[in-house]
Amino acid sequence: MKSKQQNILFGVLLLIFFPLLGKASAYWMEISGGHKIGGRVTVQLIYGNIDELGVRHRQTGKELLLAAEFSFKLIDPVGKITLLHFVQKSDCWQATFNPKNKGVYRILGINKTHPVIDRSATGGENVLPIDYLCGQYWVGLPKGKLEPAQFLDLFSKTEGNVVKIFAFKDNLPAKAKTKLRVFNPENWERELVLDDKGEAFFLPTMKGMYVIRLDWVDPKEGTYKGTAYTSIRHRCNYCLFVE
Repeated sequence: MKSKQQNILFGVLLLIFFPLLGKASAYWMEISGGHKIGGRVTVQLIYGNIDELGVRHRQTGKELLLAAEFSFKLIDPVGKITLLHFVQKSDCWQATFNPKNKGVYRILGINKTHPVIDRSATGGENVLPIDYLCGQYWVGLPKGKLEPAQFLDLFSKTEGNVVKIFAFKDNLPAKAKTKLRVFNPENWERELVLDDKGEAFFLPTMKGMYVIRLDWVDPKEGTYKGTAYTSIRHRCNYCLFVE
């Protein structure tokens, strides 16, 4: 990953505990390739932490083993869906694919097996988390219209220096006035508000990784693995790497 010949395109950051704080533990995805037909693209799912300076550090251990519970699919520019199979490495899980067409490739992940976030000891409400990962990789010019492909979904389009974000819930544009959270490469947070088309815009102010987050809470009660919960929190994290 650190080779000068690799072009790290973007990372998708999934925070499991507290979002984007110093030393917070996280899962994220890094994708590298040369943007060429037939060229090998490497996808790495990583567990680690973010320090006070916003630097990510890879970790190993049981949390990395739990990354195997994510399931991923690849959607190519003509709409073909392929499952991505990850193999465990020393500090990540890794999958590869070889683009056969020009256009945008989408990498989507989901984990429905996280344990209930138990806040009962402090008087809070228990929440069952369901987490989605998504990102884009392109070969040639990113042409064509993208469509939502999971319950919560986000993707982007760059128009000049402006990034346009498209947000969806259950295959429909997310509700107007829904708030998105954007974290810049230094982990400063900004809030965006969706318009009546389920879209929002922002102007990147620096190079690096931007995480865009969409949350939706379903006030449905239940029990999972013996622990009761009062709601289900769906969270989608998408990011792009601004070069």
